[in-house]
Amino acid sequence: MHGTFPPNRRARSRRPKVRHGLAAAAALPIALLLLSAPRPVRADGAGGGAPGGARVVENLYGAKLLDEDHAVVVGAFGAVFRTADGGRNWQAAKVPTREYLFAVDFDGPSDGVAVGKAGAIVTTADGGETWTRREGGTDRNLFSVAFSAPKHAWAVGDWGTVLESTDGGATWTNRSLKDDVVLTSQSWPDASHGYLAGEFGTVQKTEDGGATWTKLPTGTDKTIFGVAFPTAQKGWAVGIDGLVLRTTDGGATWNLQRGRMGIESLEALGFMEALRNPSLYDVRFSGPRGYVVGDIGTVLVSDDAGETWKEKKLPTGRDMNWLRGLAVSAGGRALVVGSNGLAAFGRDGEFAGKGERP
Repeated sequence: MHGTFPPNRRARSRRPKVRHGLAAAAALPIALLLLSAPRPVRADGAGGGAPGGARVVENLYGAKLLDEDHAVVVGAFGAVFRTADGGRNWQAAKVPTREYLFAVDFDGPSDGVAVGKAGAIVTTADGGETWTRREGGTDRNLFSVAFSAPKHAWAVGDWGTVLESTDGGATWTNRSLKDDVVLTSQSWPDASHGYLAGEFGTVQKTEDGGATWTKLPTGTDKTIFGVAFPTAQKGWAVGIDGLVLRTTDGGATWNLQRGRMGIESLEALGFMEALRNPSLYDVRFSGPRGYVVGDIGTVLVSDDAGETWKEKKLPTGRDMNWLRGLAVSAGGRALVVGSNGLAAFGRDGEFAGKGERP
């Protein structure tokens, strides 16, 4: 399953590592079926597009809010789009790759890095208008990129791949883990403390700026697709089958907030129960407000710093899209991206309809 995204949707368990027959099909989240289906052509400029700008129909996987109105999103076939008016209009960027781009992060308003399939890395110095291809020394898929400090970026992906850059993404050093584990996401509450997450319930922690990593006991073998640590001690991990975990002690212990810890087949879980617990792919916080997104248009919002979560609905017509990426701003805005060019802006836990401003 490597080479698709979100990565490792097969959600391998320790026993056995490969599922067969109906159980194997049942283990795949619904989004995989959507990903493998032909992408519809949208002639009305729906999704992220708007009159006067580019029509966005590509599947989108990552987003970054530079401020309340400026954002960059990335997706299939090297797609990069920018908006300067809160999503009313989008402009296509010039990107020197056709590889899928899965994640993007910025170090300030101008300098950014995007990563993707087959080790693709591109950087920008003008807010995302133009991009330069970089060599990371790997052909493995990269699923997440993040700045831990100014000029200091990290990219993670297939087979324990960890790359480090100290010059804003121009050059990279291999810091890969020894574990055979797909790394899907990361979070850096400060320059010293970082967390990596992935399959088999993996969460790895550093307290020395990435020099060493320690595996944390999460209590689950389920794939974790998203992780967010607003502080070095308090964090959340989300993943397959609606899993939401929380820690308040830097990952030493985890509490289940949603979903189930154990891996079950569709036969054991039941189809309707599986629909009620779609896989979750990203989690972000802006102050006390938290957001989680996933399959079947799933949006969870917390207004109490992650103590509780409530389901929110996207506007009609977007509520069945799979949602892959999230971005939040210090001012409280949120941006959700997903299938078929979906890019929805929100504020205070509510999301705008097409052509509206939240």
